[in-house]
Amino acid sequence: MPDFGGIETILDETHAALRAGNLPRLAELSEQAEQALANISSCDRALAERLKRKAERNERMIAAAVKGVKAARLRARELTAQGRFSTYDSGGRRDQVGLPAQGPSRRV
Repeated sequence: MPDFGGIETILDETHAALRAGNLPRLAELSEQAEQALANISSCDRALAERLKRKAERNERMIAAAVKGVKAARLRARELTAQGRFSTYDSGGRRDQVGLPAQGPSRRV
């Protein structure tokens, strides 16, 4: 039976890199995972279930990270659109904050 410890280690290291936000390490681990997966055949059911749980855990973390990045991009777009962004007041009502309306300027 092939040694699946390498794949399990890669999954654990991927989890740690995701938690740390270590993107360069994730790229390295991705390459290692591809190589390791190309060389596997069959394994027992218990090991397959353990590897599946770890892969699903990592998948959930990646999906959450992607969702967070999309939310941050949307929020950044809101903040920079026309110099305005929205906040909420103490009553929970949305309010637009930003540059005052530009009217004709006058000297006094």
